[in-house]
Amino acid sequence: MPHTQQTPAARVLVIEDEPDLLEAMVRFLQLEGLLAVGASSLRSAEQVLATHDFDLLVLDLGLPDGDGRVWLSRQTGLRDKGVIITTARGEATARISGVRAGADVYLVKPVQLEELTAVIRNLLRRLRPAAPKAWVLDILSWSLLSPEGLAVKLTHSEQTLLTQLARAPGRSVSRHELTVALGHDPEHYDPRRMEILVRRLRNKTREALGHEFPLETAHRQGYAFTAPISIQGG
Repeated sequence: MPHTQQTPAARVLVIEDEPDLLEAMVRFLQLEGLLAVGASSLRSAEQVLATHDFDLLVLDLGLPDGDGRVWLSRQTGLRDKGVIITTARGEATARISGVRAGADVYLVKPVQLEELTAVIRNLLRRLRPAAPKAWVLDILSWSLLSPEGLAVKLTHSEQTLLTQLARAPGRSVSRHELTVALGHDPEHYDPRRMEILVRRLRNKTREALGHEFPLETAHRQGYAFTAPISIQGG
């Protein structure tokens, strides 16, 4: 099976002035697999943000050293982060002002920790969309695995060609370089042989997978693999 790269745990900064609640929120989020850190004031939060990066903030509005909404509206460096506001103020005007300040979600206290975790995960899915699955070239089994998990067996020449292209995804590899990799002398190699090799590979994968193969011809240059691809077994 191809190696699956684990997504890094999301980093969450919880800004809450009630000590027991802050500790409970941070501990619960940590148990849920999130990298949670707490700050009990806006000043403390700024000190943490000066040296650490976060994906998402959980911000209480009623803090001892300022209004969380005003503070949030001034934090230009947080505009690409997720923000969840937690507050006892549930009136519509407070919600609207919170959203205008840059909040993505507005939760009225008391907030259930399970609900908070669910909201965080939903927001993170929007902020960190899943990366597209890649093709995998398995040089031990002489096969190519599609993003859908379907395998195509390769000949020695097909594997050699794809290995060179997989080492430079998205960039064209010259016919000269590919010819040398295939074990031929470019001075005496008939370029039509490579064209036939590429055409057969495209046809084979199209028949096996039911869609076009991302192997593109770079006019007067060579060929390029135009999709994410990794090499396994080498």
